[in-house]
Amino acid sequence: MSDSSITVWGVGTSRTLRVHWALHELGLKYMTEAIQARTGETKTDAYTRLTPKQKVPFVQDGALGLSESAAIAHYLFETYGADAGVWRPETPAARAASDEWCYFIMTELDAHSLYVIRRHDDLRAIYGAAPEAVASAREYFLKQIGAVQARIADVDSCLFGDRIAVADILLTTVLIWANRYGIPLSDEAMAYCRRTIARDGFQKAFEHNYAHLPAAEWPVLPNAAS
Repeated sequence: MSDSSITVWGVGTSRTLRVHWALHELGLKYMTEAIQARTGETKTDAYTRLTPKQKVPFVQDGALGLSESAAIAHYLFETYGADAGVWRPETPAARAASDEWCYFIMTELDAHSLYVIRRHDDLRAIYGAAPEAVASAREYFLKQIGAVQARIADVDSCLFGDRIAVADILLTTVLIWANRYGIPLSDEAMAYCRRTIARDGFQKAFEHNYAHLPAAEWPVLPNAAS
């Protein structure tokens, strides 16, 4: 692994998993501050000075402090990915194609759909139950995932060829999340997910990300690809 000055704050969620996975794909050494959401650990004065958002994940790399899992993964791939065997956009057109998928995944699938389900079903004791909103979010996810499943059906490995991209990290975590909620996914989507989670980088990151939680709280993964 390469030497680095990277510290990651946050474990135990799909969004923190993205950062740990990116780091393991890149073969980078890093330190972990294993704080968790909704424990009070993100509300301390020290952490608030790092990120007033009081959210995880957060990354410090030298003088740079950065939040938002997708932004962090992009930064890591762009900064450390030249010789790591990962996919990075090298032209404006490739960047636009990457951005299109990443923005779609983060907004339409994550924020507008799955996080509504999480807030008002999994975390209803905190945010309040809203069964109609949850049902609507599930329906919306199923509509939007159709475009993704059509793309996945045409790829043999990852979204942009045989090298993993940030979009693959984001999409895989979303598919794991949807599978956990019992949302039906196509055979092609499940096959894609099994391929990406079989990667050594994912397996190491998954164990690291959830090691501080009871085993019963770990997400159940689709069977890994053979």
